[in-house]
Amino acid sequence: MVRSHPATFPLETEAGQPCKVLCWLRQRGGSAREWHGWCRWAGQRSPVRLVATQLEPTATRRARRRARRKAQKAGRTITAPTRAVAGWLWLITTLDADIWSTAAVLYVYRARWQVARVCKKMTQLRRLNQIRSKHRTSVEATVRALLMAWAWHESTTTWLRTLLSPTASPAPMVVSRWLLSGLGLDTLRQHVQGRWSEARLQACLPRLPRFLGSPPRRRGPQEATVRTWLEQRACTHPHRQQKVA
Repeated sequence: MVRSHPATFPLETEAGQPCKVLCWLRQRGGSAREWHGWCRWAGQRSPVRLVATQLEPTATRRARRRARRKAQKAGRTITAPTRAVAGWLWLITTLDADIWSTAAVLYVYRARWQVARVCKKMTQLRRLNQIRSKHRTSVEATVRALLMAWAWHESTTTWLRTLLSPTASPAPMVVSRWLLSGLGLDTLRQHVQGRWSEARLQACLPRLPRFLGSPPRRRGPQEATVRTWLEQRACTHPHRQQKVA
């Protein structure tokens, strides 16, 4: 699944004719729609799905301002087709339509930020961007060790998240995944140094929600929502799930 643009990702019909995207958009339909066609790459022709959804008015205005500034920087005037296309989000996917509906494809794309957050946490909390060595062998060994530590930390974080659920405060509160990851890494670091242990962490568990919780935001905890949604899909299609590219 990739975000695309009609100008940079030409599509064609089954008969080999170019896809007239603007004509397709001008047809009556909902704010989210789908078109099945073909694309050519490296001499091969492959079936794809074009999934498009209309942006919110505020996002549409921002997208059109970006397109206008880009055109002005290049010394040209923004065209009507470019202005019309800027109000839509375009996705190209090869996911099976029988399993991944239009709404599911759009939801998975919006949930991509959770993947970026994991990389961001690994970079900042595990300091993957501060490797000093410039030799390939030592860099690879360091990265492998850090990834192993991260996997160990993830098991501790999952354990903490499970324990905190029944002991959470009755007041509305959401456990911060970022603070929880920081606590898990600190526990791992102190455990290696012999100054702290998971047993000590569990003894302090009743007091942890005060420091790890945060008031619920208007849109809710996205990571927990995404996890629940994916788990439900895995139960619905246990043998037919495809990898999201």
